[in-house]
Amino acid sequence: MRKLIYLLMTMPLFIASCSNEDMAITEETVEVNFCAELPQRMGTRATSTLSVDKVYCAVFENDTEITTLREVITIENGSDIVFSPRLIKGRTYDVVFWAAKEGSYNVEDMTSITRNSNANVDEENFDAFTAHTSVTVNNSTQTTPITLTRPLAQLNMGVTQEDWNGVASVNTFNMTPTSITISLTGKDTFNALTGTSTGDDKTITHSLSVSGNEFTCADKTYKNIAMCYVLPDAQKENFDITYTIYDQNEDAIRKDVVIYAVPLQTNYKTNVVGGLLTGIITYNISLEEDFNATENNKEIE
Repeated sequence: MRKLIYLLMTMPLFIASCSNEDMAITEETVEVNFCAELPQRMGTRATSTLSVDKVYCAVFENDTEITTLREVITIENGSDIVFSPRLIKGRTYDVVFWAAKEGSYNVEDMTSITRNSNANVDEENFDAFTAHTSVTVNNSTQTTPITLTRPLAQLNMGVTQEDWNGVASVNTFNMTPTSITISLTGKDTFNALTGTSTGDDKTITHSLSVSGNEFTCADKTYKNIAMCYVLPDAQKENFDITYTIYDQNEDAIRKDVVIYAVPLQTNYKTNVVGGLLTGIITYNISLEEDFNATENNKEIE
């Protein structure tokens, strides 16, 4: 009798063990393909003119990254950017992408991406692209196209040839613009899972070399004195920009000049052009979407 009772008591444990084992077996995985693409197929089938060379891919479930699925893909001309993690059927995941120059950003935590403080690179190497999407895995292989866009605004500052000559010519002051510092108050951390900039506002300073390269804004040609990338707090935000520009002897040509309410928007260029060197107080500000010729011009006096 005691043996029979003991046998009956052990049977539920045996049944439960079998049930758990069967449940694990039924959790099948499916390969889900994400075909990532940068604007104008830069770095894929077209010759890349960007400094971006890596795409960091991550999978999150319930806001937690599954670190074993993290993959870094090298961008190669002529090749598609394909991320193919194996995911469990019936579950929902968030898939996140960040494309940038290797070493320019700290991407250890994709919810808190910052510039790499150890990166000694030119400002153009801080260009970046991102995307995030949610996917529920079904019973068949899935392919999802992903287009990455800039989470950054690009700020360009330019002067006319006459304005440049007004300080640089040997017939005027012989002060060639060589470097510039730009300061603004904003955020410096990006959450690729939510697609937003995060953290508290702080003073951010860019120390840049003056290229003097020509660029076009509203059908006029200007000499570039600054280009930097900014993380807007929202899709579009106005910033007060303070700049000091120095000559070849590190003497200030203009010091602590403030331009108020400069509009900066993610994935757009803002061109600030005018008498930035000689003190003319009219600035033409254009908000220009990347890879699109249309402009939204605004004149501030």
